[in-house]
Amino acid sequence: MPQQPGLFDGDITTPHRRSTLKALGAVVAVALLPLALVVGHLPNQRAGTTAAPAAGVVTPNFASGWLAIQTGSTSKITMSAGTVQQTQQLAPAADCGVNLGPVANQLLTLRGSTGGAMSPTLAAYASGSLGVKEKKSGTSCSQVSLPSESLELGLGQGLRTALGQDAVATSAYLDVELKGSARVLATATLNGTVVGTYEVQSGTSIGKPQVADHTPFVCTSSSDSGPDSGVNDNCRWPISSPSWRGADDGVNFDTLTLKTLVGYFSLEGGADGSVAPPAQVGIPSASVLEIAADTIGCGGQTNVLPASLDAPQVTVYRLDNVGGASCAPTPYQLNNGSFFAQFLKPLTSQTSAQFVWDVTWRLPYDALATPQKDLTIDYETGPLDNHVLGWCPDSSSRATAPFYGGYDANQVAGLPDQDESDGKQFACVISRTATAVNGGAPGTADDYVQARDLIYVLGDATMRR
Repeated sequence: MPQQPGLFDGDITTPHRRSTLKALGAVVAVALLPLALVVGHLPNQRAGTTAAPAAGVVTPNFASGWLAIQTGSTSKITMSAGTVQQTQQLAPAADCGVNLGPVANQLLTLRGSTGGAMSPTLAAYASGSLGVKEKKSGTSCSQVSLPSESLELGLGQGLRTALGQDAVATSAYLDVELKGSARVLATATLNGTVVGTYEVQSGTSIGKPQVADHTPFVCTSSSDSGPDSGVNDNCRWPISSPSWRGADDGVNFDTLTLKTLVGYFSLEGGADGSVAPPAQVGIPSASVLEIAADTIGCGGQTNVLPASLDAPQVTVYRLDNVGGASCAPTPYQLNNGSFFAQFLKPLTSQTSAQFVWDVTWRLPYDALATPQKDLTIDYETGPLDNHVLGWCPDSSSRATAPFYGGYDANQVAGLPDQDESDGKQFACVISRTATAVNGGAPGTADDYVQARDLIYVLGDATMRR
């Protein structure tokens, strides 16, 4: 290890290891490997059950569950997230209102607007269609129309109670009935801040100049101004990259507001039949929101992933964003296996985020007698340059470990760019320590070395040692 100066001094006593740290904007992984191998495990150690991640960019599915809206003969809202399975009421109410059950139990909220403030009393449900209430009966109860109506979907308190207050939606896949060459704008917000806009176009609206952040989605179903034609005028609208359609676009939200730009529409969930292509979840005919329960915000930490077999214990701490950039929770995945740990986040989500990895390894007892190996880093978007890492430079915002304050914008500007790709890529060693543990009789196989690494990462990287 090059002995570069810096405040983050460490006791480099833990040898016979290589590690891999992938701090993707999409992937971070730490792998513990023997000197002569690229993938493997230490001699005299049991192999774990999970293989170390392969090199290259990984596009994981950050959704850990889904919320399904069913309308028509089967009418309900269902949540599935791991072992959590819950159902919410969805039924017509008096004067074409919508009954969602007690507020504390709601997985999904619905609010409507006719041009003024959003209100749950203006959300409507009739004839298997969700819309905005203009009157007490008729099609005005089952549609969202011009000039100024909008329908809002939000994550409810029941969902947050079950999955955590920081749970977010990562995508939507909606069954929408479109009329009058409908053109609809969806605005995604997180904690009241707009994070993305999406558009669907149909009929003669196709090809109109976009008003959304993203390229409009073209609906090829029939779109008319006449009587209902069953499933023929329904369309499947993907919003913010459903996991089965491609890479995560990094947009996470807790409300989604749908507004008509041209024509009019209804939100459904199979009421007119199954709309192709179906949702790739347990209720394929429903309108779906994908949900991520595991998120990390500034000053927060991931779940502690416990050690098992040769897999290390790992926790990732998030620092403030560089330069005080706006902070929002971002979904993540945390994995470990035979001498590696892996942290994943969307590539385009919170790109100025800084992290500290806290990884504890259990090594053979004779590791203390083996020369220390360098830490090297390869960046995901650049060549495999095996850059040798040194100690982290001084940071005036340093705080108590492991919540180091990270670096401000001026300090980051002064850090070397360790990769040739766009954006600053940098990683450094905060500390490396090791302690001999008497696991049984002296000199027996029960004795081992407990090694702990703290590593700072900014950017997309694979680290090895």
